[in-house]
Amino acid sequence: MMVPGLDFLVTLIIYILIFLIVTLSYNMAYGYTGVPDFGRAMAAGAGGFLCGYLPGRLMAFVLGIQGDYIENSISIVGKVNAFLGDNPLMSIALLMLTLLLAALAGAALGLLASLPMLRGLRLFYLGVTLLAIQIGFNTIAYYWKPLIGGPLGIPVPDPFRWLTHYSLLGIPPASMRLVGVIIASGIVLLIVGYYCISVGKSPLGRLLKAVRDDEKGAEALGRDTRKLYVKVMTVSYAFTGVAGALFAYYGGYVVGLQFDKVGWTFWPVATVIVGGLANYKGTIIGTAALITLRRLILFYKSDLEFILPFSPVWLEDFILGIVLMLVLIYRPQGILPEKPEIPLSREEIEEIKEKRR
Repeated sequence: MMVPGLDFLVTLIIYILIFLIVTLSYNMAYGYTGVPDFGRAMAAGAGGFLCGYLPGRLMAFVLGIQGDYIENSISIVGKVNAFLGDNPLMSIALLMLTLLLAALAGAALGLLASLPMLRGLRLFYLGVTLLAIQIGFNTIAYYWKPLIGGPLGIPVPDPFRWLTHYSLLGIPPASMRLVGVIIASGIVLLIVGYYCISVGKSPLGRLLKAVRDDEKGAEALGRDTRKLYVKVMTVSYAFTGVAGALFAYYGGYVVGLQFDKVGWTFWPVATVIVGGLANYKGTIIGTAALITLRRLILFYKSDLEFILPFSPVWLEDFILGIVLMLVLIYRPQGILPEKPEIPLSREEIEEIKEKRR
């Protein structure tokens, strides 16, 4: 049996970092606010498809490259990558611009997807509606050729190509590109994690929990819960859009069905449930555990084929269902149960007690 090597570890780290962005933002929407969002893959697709549509066309315009972009995408992107490989500043600028636009695309999609709540649509029906919209969104992206090349997909310019000219700490130049993906994903994850954790510990986080637990009670106290749902969905979708863009840049190629409902909606739902609602530590543990499990299944697929009574292709979906059922039956609160957020530190609480004595 093969032993996972460095390539497996690097790929695993990239997957964990990118999907942590998705699950942390999803936990804010579902764990804290209680929005059953089954269209999360649509937000990731907004960022991923943007990478397939815009950066190559933009760089082709800047460099004066002629020709139909869809029909000549491989040669055009090859020329763009050759330019980016020799221009680090342009590569970094393109990456930052794309991530910003991916956040805006995700936010716009989240705003449009959540507008039915302003019309009084109940949360349960919103979840079903988003699932249907997400399927339609992916279908359009898959078959509409002018967007990202139709069923064949399209290559994505590589803003990390310039790193292959360097070597660091014994890392070969060919692997430096993946180091760049890890650094970029890590920076985005730190920003998203800091925001989500700060919201969770703030009065806004306690308000989100109050709306989740008793929407009518929050409305009786003068809170506009519908607008709050829309704001949370918009911000959450923006973060997920950035994750989709990072994944597209990592893969170097996008196709319409790449951001599917199982991998980008149901697995994040399972991760948040397994880790524990409104608990970011649990989300981190759940994401790392489930992503590692999925990658190991893929790595050992050929070995498992002779052991399982069915094809290993179905093992990932089978485990998804089994894990969810076991957690919901035996530990519905998740690995790390939700704890009340205390706005003051223990020292501040003790100081207040001393003053009152």
